[in-house]
This record gives sequence, structure tokens and C-alpha cells, in this order.
Amino acid sequence: MLAPARLTVRRGARIANPRLLSSLASSARMHAPASTRGRIQQLNRYLDTTTTPSRLFSASAAAAVQVKPFVLADIGEGITECEIVKWLVKEGDVIEEFDPVVEVMSDKASVEITSPFSGKIASLAGAAGDMLKVGSVLCSIEVEGGEGEADSAPAAAEPAAPEPAPAPASSSTTPSSTTPSSSSSPSRSSNTEVLATPATRRFAREHDVDLSSITGTGRDGRVTKEDIWKFVSEGPSAPSSAPAQASAPTATSTLTAPAESTTIPLNSTRKAMYRAMSASLQIPHFSYSDVVDVTEIERMRLILASNIPLQYRKTLKPADEATLARQEQWTGAARVDPTRQFGRITLLPLLLKALSLAMSEHPIFTCTLSPPPSAGPATTDPSLVRRPTHDISVALSNPSPAGGLFTPVLRSIDTSSVFDLASRLAHLQSLLPTSGNGAPKFPPEYQGAGTLTLSNIGVIGGRTTHPVVPPTGQLAIGAIGRTRVEPRFVDEARAKRVASGMEEAGAAELKVEPRLVMDVTFSADHRVVEGVELARLVESWKRIVENPARLAA
Repeated sequence: MLAPARLTVRRGARIANPRLLSSLASSARMHAPASTRGRIQQLNRYLDTTTTPSRLFSASAAAAVQVKPFVLADIGEGITECEIVKWLVKEGDVIEEFDPVVEVMSDKASVEITSPFSGKIASLAGAAGDMLKVGSVLCSIEVEGGEGEADSAPAAAEPAAPEPAPAPASSSTTPSSTTPSSSSSPSRSSNTEVLATPATRRFAREHDVDLSSITGTGRDGRVTKEDIWKFVSEGPSAPSSAPAQASAPTATSTLTAPAESTTIPLNSTRKAMYRAMSASLQIPHFSYSDVVDVTEIERMRLILASNIPLQYRKTLKPADEATLARQEQWTGAARVDPTRQFGRITLLPLLLKALSLAMSEHPIFTCTLSPPPSAGPATTDPSLVRRPTHDISVALSNPSPAGGLFTPVLRSIDTSSVFDLASRLAHLQSLLPTSGNGAPKFPPEYQGAGTLTLSNIGVIGGRTTHPVVPPTGQLAIGAIGRTRVEPRFVDEARAKRVASGMEEAGAAELKVEPRLVMDVTFSADHRVVEGVELARLVESWKRIVENPARLAA
């Protein structure tokens, strides 16, 4: 007979997980954990060890458990599928509402998805590297208090393993497992009967491999990517009864890589880039290039750089700190987070603000195309969706070894100041090195896509490029080159008249002065944007950049 030394629960308490209920005292002390979930109805003072079974407590039957599917929701404009980067839980884990469940990659950014309810993980829908469509089930979660009618739903979604085909009785020799027989090899449609993840099936399609021709080495006979690589590299083995001359090199031997070559799988970032650029091939591009004089806006930049508001500055003098404290007391203008502070201003926030003013004159560029090219063949008539704010994406290159080009969006540029844009750009730069797999975890404010993108290749040193419109539904993308000095006539109109012979040079000399210029190129989706519309946008933007007084209005 054992007596509880200490009970750690009380009558009526609810137990959701296996937990310590008491310490049992006899010649030795041991712990008695709960073996089920439910509500404590009765506590027994003594435990009889001579009868079996004997219970220290009685628990009411657990509330009906409902298995709820956790569906992958739309996490951004134009996103139709996501790649699983890594699971943050495993089957059997007990989670609470808003706990992170999985990290997925979409639109070249990693996002942690949280659980919508509390419960126990019943099953996971895929492994790292698998692709999941928006609207498909991520995982199944056991939730207490449900009606239980959905318990069997996830089980029905689990594909049944195919029964092995019986060996032909008339044949005394069996062909090699990797070589399909001419009379019994399954057709291409039999791929769906082979156990393999969606990512593996996509990998097989890319290499034109019939999965039914491969014997899987994974769990339950699943075909893995390594099986496909081995099949592609070695080729199908010859039947044992084939004549000796059949071992001559075949066409498949051309796929064998040289001994010194190394196969490097694409990381998640480059896979996303591969998919996005493949979808961009559907877009007919129209490009427009020009040279912009940035002398005046550069002078404005220098003035703004010497007058950065105190709440944005990285370093403050004691007198400035006192001034900021008074401002905060009277106006609430507190200092921004250190990741949003900056010590200098580049041309980019001014160019973004000028582009927003140009978009006001050409409102088609405040629209996105629906459905976007990344959604695949359109099933409905295409339309333009006009946004109430000016949202522009910026292209950022990740300095980490994993690399990657990312296009986070800056929203409401039309109502943002140049200093606020510079602060957000500084914040974006601080996020780039934070991800080990090359995909920064941008906060929700930067996720999604803008109606335009602006890329600054000038920081690398190039003068011009041909930007590619991303398949997110946006209508145009611009690229700005390196700023350089060129001699320009002070009176360019008179220089043109003299050059054309309409006016003599005379006594008045044509003066030349150094000016700062940069090359710009914009590309647009020519299916919905006319060439003249893109040209007018670029010319309006150029006019504002060369005469930036409107930026101060």
C-alpha cells in the first residue's frame, strides 16, 4: 500500500498534457505522471499495489477531440505556392495559439506561420523543400472540445501505398529494378502512383525522368532526389540476360558528369528566383532608356543630409539629447529604433519620392494586374486593381554567401517624407544578414509587392541594364545606373541652334560646365502598358528629378 507524499493537482483540475500528479512515498520516492487528458474527478488517498490496475486518481473522459486541418493562407499579393524551409514543430508536439509552426519561403522572403489554435500536432503535410499550394493543408492539429466529425478527414487525405505488382509466373529471370520492361513498363501517368514528395516529382519532371522506372530507397519505398540523381548519372542498368555488346555506351551516358564536376543543388533563394524568372518569360517587355541630370537633386541631398531630424540620427550630442527630450515631452516625437537610424542620406529616397509624384500624373502605374503571371494561365478575364497608396518595391542584394536579390515593398510613399523613407531603407539593410539560408525575414510591413520596382545597380558600378518585370502583377520596373560627371552646355537650347546652323556662335561663347548624370532604364508589361505611357512616366520623373523643387512642396 502506497500513500501519496504530495499531490500536485486538485479535484476538478483540468489536465491537457502528461504532467506530474503526485510523489509516491514508500521505501523510495517516485513520481506519478498523468497518462491521459481530462478533468480530475476523484483523488485516492492510498494506492493498493497488490491489485491491478489501481488508480491514484480518476479523470473524466477527455473532451471530444477534433482533428482540424491548418490550411496555408494567402500571405501576399500574387503568391500561389510556398516552399517549406523548415518545420518548427514535430508530430506529437503540444502547441498554443500563435506558436510558430513552420517557416516557408515565398516571393524570395522567409515567413514564420503561426498556429490559429491550441492543440496537439497530429500530422505534417510535407518535408523541408516541398512546395505547397495556397489553400492546401499544412498540418493537422488535434483540438479539444470539437465534435469529432473531422477526425477521419486528414486520414483520408493520406495516400495509400500502392500494392506491389505480382511477379510474372512465366519468367524465370527478373529484369533489373531500374530497367523498365518493354511489355510491362508503366506509362508516364503512373508517376502519380509512386510514393514521392511534390518537390521530388517536380525534380523528376525537370530531368525528364519516369518515377516508375526508379526503385525508391526512402521510407516505405519513397523515391528521393538522391535516387533521381543516381538514375540520371548512371543511366538505367541493362537486363542480366542482355548480350555483352549491349553494354556499349548509350545516349544516357552523355548525362554523366565529369569526375571533377560537383553538383550543387539550388538553395531556397535561387529556387524562388528560378520560378519567378521562369514566370516572367510570359511577360512581353517594352523598355525605355534616358539620361537624367541629377546635379540639382544631389545638391538637395547634401542639404538634407546636414539637417537630419534628431529622432533619426545615429549619434546625438548632449545638447541634442536634451532638445529631443523636450520634443518628446511636448510632441511625442520619440527617437526611432536603432535599426531605423541613419547617419547619411543617399539619392534613393529622393528618387523614390520623385517617382511617387510622377505616378500621380500617370495613375495606371498605381495598379497591379490580376491575376498575376505567377498564378499560371489565367482562368478569368484579366483586370487592373488600383491601389489607394503609392507602393514601390526596392531591389536589395543580400551580402551573405547564400546571396539572393530581394524586393521588399515600401508602402504609402506618397504620404511619407524623405527622412521616413531613408529610415525604412536603413531598417531593410539591417535585416539582410539575419537569415542563414539567404532569405531575410522581412516584417509584414515590407512583405508583398508594389506596383513598381526601383533597382539601383549604380552601387555596383554599372551604367545601364535591362530590368525584368517580376511576375507579381506589377506593371513596370526601373533601374538606375552609376552617377558620373559629364560636360554639358550651360545654354543647351542655344547650343542646339548653333549646331544646326540656325544661329552663329558670335562673340558670346558657348559655356560648358560639369554636371552629374545617370542612365536610367524602365521596362513595362507591354500587354497592358502602352509604350507611350511608359515614356511619359519616365519623362515626368526625369523632369521632377532635374528640377526637385516639388519635393519640398
